[in-house]
Amino acid sequence: MNLEIIIQLVVLALVVVAGPLVIGLLASPRGNL
Repeated sequence: MNLEIIIQLVVLALVVVAGPLVIGLLASPRGNL
């Protein structure tokens, strides 16, 4: 596999994982850590 493909897969995975997490933090009344 090419390094570019691996990077794209990693970025896509991060977006999929961080997306709902960020939405949850923004939607949560207590979003502050």
